[in-house]
Amino acid sequence: MKKRSVQSVIPEVEMMKRLSKGDEEAFTQLFYTYSDKLFGFLYNLLRSRTIAEDIVQNVFLKIWQKRTEFSDVENIPGLLFKIAQNEAVDVMRKQSRETLGIECQAVEETKSEKNEIMDGILETELNTILSEAVDQLPLQQKRVYQLHKEQGIKHADIAQQLNLSVSTIQSHMKLAVGNIQKYISFKYSELLIIIIVLSL
Repeated sequence: MKKRSVQSVIPEVEMMKRLSKGDEEAFTQLFYTYSDKLFGFLYNLLRSRTIAEDIVQNVFLKIWQKRTEFSDVENIPGLLFKIAQNEAVDVMRKQSRETLGIECQAVEETKSEKNEIMDGILETELNTILSEAVDQLPLQQKRVYQLHKEQGIKHADIAQQLNLSVSTIQSHMKLAVGNIQKYISFKYSELLIIIIVLSL
């Protein structure tokens, strides 16, 4: 994916607030900051450059269309990767059905029930992998991540609790999220087996 420079660098804490007001420069910076990272994540999952690029475009289209809902988002990578993950799961489901030659001719209630079971199993597996990913983090990253993501404590309060600066807490969170994403992208291909089995 090609990159281009933006006129001025917008601090990440302001990016989503400006984007929510329709600031195209903020959107451009968001795209060129995270598009390659999303592409790499998706390519590792799907092994298709075309599909990965299509999903990246869809992710940012959704961000722009629903920008007013994201003004208070603090974890920008988390939001982007969650949307990308959901898109990828949909693609993986479709691919697994097509590969196995499954024809969806069951009544709507049966199909809906099967999808609910599939989603439940997938969510359980994802939670397990996420727990494993958090457990392998360095101690300080793990503490900061759990305080913020699992207990909902704000960065400033965590900084005070751990006697660290807010910037240090933000740095630990960024590193933790990056390490978690790497772990999940490595493990995620195993979930395709579950999806295929549930599609039978």
